[in-house]
Amino acid sequence: MDAKLRIGLTDAGKMILRGIGFVALAALIVPAFGVLSALVSAFLMALVVGFILRPRVRVSGYLPDRIVVNNSVQLRYMLKNIGRFSVYNLCLRFDALPDAIEQVESGHVVSHLGPGDTVEVIVTIRPKRRGYYWIKNPVCQSSFPFGLFSFGSSRDDKEILIVLPTFSFLRILLQGLNPQVHSYSSILAGRTGAFPEYAGNRPFLPGDSRRRIDARAWARLAMPATKEYHENFDNCTALVLDTGVPKSLLPLKTDAIKKFEAAVSLCASVAYTVNDYCLIDLLLAGPDLYQFTNRPRKMRLDKIHEILAGIKPSEDYIPEQMISILTDRLHRISEVIFVLYGWKKAYRQLLELAGQARCHSTVFVIEESGKIDLDQHEMAWREDIRILSPDEILTEQVMHL
Repeated sequence: MDAKLRIGLTDAGKMILRGIGFVALAALIVPAFGVLSALVSAFLMALVVGFILRPRVRVSGYLPDRIVVNNSVQLRYMLKNIGRFSVYNLCLRFDALPDAIEQVESGHVVSHLGPGDTVEVIVTIRPKRRGYYWIKNPVCQSSFPFGLFSFGSSRDDKEILIVLPTFSFLRILLQGLNPQVHSYSSILAGRTGAFPEYAGNRPFLPGDSRRRIDARAWARLAMPATKEYHENFDNCTALVLDTGVPKSLLPLKTDAIKKFEAAVSLCASVAYTVNDYCLIDLLLAGPDLYQFTNRPRKMRLDKIHEILAGIKPSEDYIPEQMISILTDRLHRISEVIFVLYGWKKAYRQLLELAGQARCHSTVFVIEESGKIDLDQHEMAWREDIRILSPDEILTEQVMHL
């Protein structure tokens, strides 16, 4: 796509233009045409010379696939002068960034770039909110000769930037999972439709599935060989994130936003932590169910974080919807981890269903201390219900759960 010429006034140019207007008004009263002519001449000369020597620069570089909210990221771009003339006072910046992303620091000003020369420029951005954002390519501009105009070119190409919620590694002990059993435990059988991680080959033994015979290894070893996989079927977990927000709180106010973002952040941290020693089979985020049975372990975590980057509050969602979605799936799960936006009575039935399926439950309730009231029956689950403050989660003070 062809680049489009962009011409704009700098702050100095705007000041000079205002000055020309004031002098023109003053010239109606006092003789000031000489000053007015000088200002207009300098202004026009800057426009003409700048247009003739406008930069023809090729910008090469890409946005990262994903970044974490509130973390500054340095983006590296290569500038190559493809024009016949030298260019001066070059700078690189993003134009019309979304409100959720700010450019912290632009690349340093390149004072001179000769024809065919190349230079690397670093631009720093910082996302303030998680989400999916379309970002236009940065604009390379020159303010030569007098710093009154900015001349540059831009393309309409866009790249998507995924801003993940903040997450960290937690010290968490889940009774339904065994952290001592890691993915290198070799188990030969697999669930229907699952794709466990490849571990290597070994001699074929009676009882092994013929579908797992490795023909290449057989030819190399002159004896039947079977493929062996990393899998751990006792450590399967499900993540449940409650996204239901009462209509009275929509659109979200400051405190409600903090609480919701804390829930999303905690869910991302839990996934990041438990992924080392268990398989996350599914994520239930409000009414939406995401299953990862056919994905490798690392891809599961990446996909979960990408999903959480775009999670929004569910206005019409009610907790009872979780029951119908999870009932038929709990028997395949060792541990279900709930991250709840406040406590509701309906959650008690979910815990009972999980217990009947011999699935251990761990519940994290995002709420300020003293604002949650558990009745006597719910107190029986107290050891599995943990109340966490939104501020502690967002400031990463919660390290041990």
